Amino acid sequence: MFDLAPFLQAICEAEAPGRTKAPQWQRDAARAAFRNACAFCSAPLDLSSPKSWTVLALIPEQLGGPASDIANWVPSCRSCALRKGLRDVVSWSDWQASAPPERVALLLERRRSALLYADNHFTPLNRHSTRERLLAHLSARFDKPRFRVCAWSGLVDEEHVCLVGWSTRAGDDQALGESKLALRMRDGAEVLAEGQVTLLRVPASEFLAAVWSLIEVHGLVVPMNVSGDAPLDSEDWRECWRHRVTDPASNHHRVPMTGGPALPPAPRMLSINPDSVRRLAQLQAAKREVRAGGSRIARRPARMSPTRVAQ
Repeated sequence: MFDLAPFLQAICEAEAPGRTKAPQWQRDAARAAFRNACAFCSAPLDLSSPKSWTVLALIPEQLGGPASDIANWVPSCRSCALRKGLRDVVSWSDWQASAPPERVALLLERRRSALLYADNHFTPLNRHSTRERLLAHLSARFDKPRFRVCAWSGLVDEEHVCLVGWSTRAGDDQALGESKLALRMRDGAEVLAEGQVTLLRVPASEFLAAVWSLIEVHGLVVPMNVSGDAPLDSEDWRECWRHRVTDPASNHHRVPMTGGPALPPAPRMLSINPDSVRRLAQLQAAKREVRAGGSRIARRPARMSPTRVAQ
């Protein structure tokens, strides 16, 4: 077994809470949008006591929340701020159960708007997909709580090692638990560490598919910055995943924000739905028949017209 300490340390450092605060103009705009009341409990803010209220990010910075988007910032009393903590607002089930439905819908709509300008919106759709299809794909993903996962791939003692891990500050506990179960049962991952930091080793043959699967369930996948790590190779997966895609148009055209090679294609997923399988089989049979018919026509000898025979 190789030394896990550098990887566990890298995850702890990557999951450290962000310190970005909303600038004053965003604080004023957020407060005005909610008429000087808490966005969560609707209690009036005590503007004479700055420490009694704050401005919170619906999607925290460590989960890829966009600091520059005003939709991501809302005013909050200190009590609600402490209860929400550093989680995605969609993970705060107690608040959703007790708050008025219209208030919940309003904040979830602001969250969805902010997510369009958050990080890591890679999709398996090609560049010719319509914008509507792209947004529908992202919309289905946005319904899930955001969480953060660190990934690493490289050589350890001349052995190819692929790792995925997170800390207890990485987001929604249920989402992380489901991801852990999927990595173990679907991808054959081995659990190397549990507790404050979870670390799993994924078979190299399943690693890229596992990364795609994590992104599809709304995971923010970031590379582990391991101390003493070798420079990135142009063929290394991290060169492909290091980009920051911050708007649907850039993602739509598959244009990396920082240069480097293009995004690798997603593994093809075939449906197991009986109707889909039947339609696919019929389509493939029709294509084979068309190709076979074309081949017979190409091999058929040319016939001379009666006029030329008479001559």
